[in-house]
Amino acid sequence: MEYHNIKFEEPEAGMGLITLNRPDRLNALSLDMVKELHLLFDQLHDKEQVRVLVITGQGRGFCSGADLKDAKRRREAATVFSSATVHLVSIQKKYADLILKMRRLPQPIIAAVNGPAAGGGMCLALASDVLIASPQAAFTPSFINIGLSGGEMGTTYFLPRKIGSARAAEILLTGRTVDAEEAERIGLVSRVVAGERLGEVAMELARRMLAKSPMGLRLTKEAMDQNLTAPSLEAAIELENRNQSMCCCTPEFLRAVAAFMEKKPG
Repeated sequence: MEYHNIKFEEPEAGMGLITLNRPDRLNALSLDMVKELHLLFDQLHDKEQVRVLVITGQGRGFCSGADLKDAKRRREAATVFSSATVHLVSIQKKYADLILKMRRLPQPIIAAVNGPAAGGGMCLALASDVLIASPQAAFTPSFINIGLSGGEMGTTYFLPRKIGSARAAEILLTGRTVDAEEAERIGLVSRVVAGERLGEVAMELARRMLAKSPMGLRLTKEAMDQNLTAPSLEAAIELENRNQSMCCCTPEFLRAVAAFMEKKPG
C-alpha cells in the first residue's frame, strides 16, 4: 500500500522501519495519519518475516500529538463535538486504539525519539518496548494544558510503571516538559545518544534482537505485558513456565544449546 503520512521500509531482513512523515507539522497525528497507522499495524500483526520494528519521526520532531489544525477534523467539528458519544467513537477510540494495536503486535518496538514527543506522540513512545532518545528529545503530556484529562492513550498506565507513581503524577498533573537528560535520569528512556547516531543505535538494537529466536522475542514481549498486571508471583511464574517449555521444544533452542556446548571447555 502507498502511504502519504507515514513511511514503512524493511531496511534489513527481519527489520521494519516506521517513519512518521509530516515534518512540516512536526509529524502531528492527523486523522489520515491515524488511519494509515491502523492499516499498517493490522498488516504487520501477521507479517512474520518482520520480527522487530523501529519507529521514529521525519525531520526535527518525533510527533507533536493530535493535529488540532487538521482540515478534516475542523470540517467535521460540528458533528464530532456534538456529543460525548459521537466524539468517543469518531475520534477518541481511533487514536487510543493505536496504542492497543502496538501492544498486541508480536514484534518488539523500538522508539527512536529524535525530537519533541508531545501529547499523542509521547503516548506512541510510551507504548513502545524500548525507548532511546537524542538530546533534542522532549516529552510533554500536553492534554491537561488544553483542558483535557492528563490520562490519554495509556499515559496513566505506562508512565507510573516506567518512572513511579509520584513522578508520573507530578508530570501528568502539571503537563510540564521532560527533557532528554531528565528522561534518562528517571528511567523514561533507556539511553540518550547523539542525534546523528540515533538511527544507527536503534538499528544496532534491532539487530541484537534479530539474533534471538522468533519465539523468544514474541514470548518475552507477551510475558512482560501480561506480568505487569499479574495477580500474583505464582501467576507470573506460571506464564513464564509455559513460555520456557514451549521454547525448549523449538529447533532454535536445540541449536543454541549445541553451539554453547561446543564452545564450552571440557
